[in-house]
Amino acid sequence: MRHIFLIFTWFIGWLLFRNIEFLKPGRMKDKSFNISIIIPARNEEHNIGKILETLERQTYKPYEIIIVNDNSTDNTELVAASYKNVKVVSLREDPPPGWIGKPWACWNGYLNSAGDFLLFLDADVELSSNAIESILKEYTERRGMISVWPYQRFERFYEHFTLPFNLIAVCSTNSFSLRRRSIPIGAFGPVVLTSRKDYEDVGGHQSVKGEVIEDLKLGRLYLERGKNLTNLLGGELVRFRMYPRGIRQLFEGLTKNMAFGAIHTGFLNFLLIFLWFTGIYSSFLHSSPSLSYLIYYLLFALQIYMLVRKTGDYNILDAMVYPVYFFFFLLIFVISTARTFIFRSVVWKGRRIDV
Repeated sequence: MRHIFLIFTWFIGWLLFRNIEFLKPGRMKDKSFNISIIIPARNEEHNIGKILETLERQTYKPYEIIIVNDNSTDNTELVAASYKNVKVVSLREDPPPGWIGKPWACWNGYLNSAGDFLLFLDADVELSSNAIESILKEYTERRGMISVWPYQRFERFYEHFTLPFNLIAVCSTNSFSLRRRSIPIGAFGPVVLTSRKDYEDVGGHQSVKGEVIEDLKLGRLYLERGKNLTNLLGGELVRFRMYPRGIRQLFEGLTKNMAFGAIHTGFLNFLLIFLWFTGIYSSFLHSSPSLSYLIYYLLFALQIYMLVRKTGDYNILDAMVYPVYFFFFLLIFVISTARTFIFRSVVWKGRRIDV
């Protein structure tokens, strides 16, 4: 019976990633789209210069670039203001009651923008020179909202511990699973393109002002209003390095989102992910090692490698030692659940968030 379960859950893993779509290079003949780029930034002095430099090299020039300095305690605003043609919106206080930091910053960016299209970018995103043109090309074909999960770039070993979290982040929106036309249940947050009209129709970030994972909720609002939502992987065009400041930043970032993400991913999708992860744990947690279990271990290692290499700089060694990463995932999930549902608060970038 256990052998059947392991085989069954192994196939579930493939189903969750059956229809992966990457952002494809695109060219735009029509240069009349006025795009306002909005970048919420809190304590991003080490990232803000890099993303602004990639924006200067874009083949499709934005109408305006807006940096929203979310009451940073570092030199984020000074770095941003040193670049030409960049508008800096300064928020000198923490968000008002009922608001969480990122939605508040995005909303203020929108209020200070004038473009017909809004492109929200996280400060750690790294764009290839034709990334905006390619995202816009996707929009002209699909409309609604285009969101992109960037390829994760690493420089230090601890960043590889994101392996199970990256897998969950990609499949949590139900964008690439089961059917050829899977219906997503939410958007990815790092890169979001939408028309101003559609954004205003759903109420924008004001409608998700108290959501820790505002990206999933905002994408769901588009679907509820009958608007299209397309989620893509960044591949070679859009990358990021999520936690460059050390393992403490990684720990805070993962515990902030994990428990909330689990309960907002939809019942069927949650069930499939839960079964797949149960199979993964069963592949290395057993009391009687044997040749058959070694085969299962290698099968899951191969599957993990084939899937996760599409999302980041993971290698075959990461796949072979996957139990280490999944034990870390379990630790983070327990802590995140306790902080979210017992202590009712999480910490991110020096700011305590009540949930």
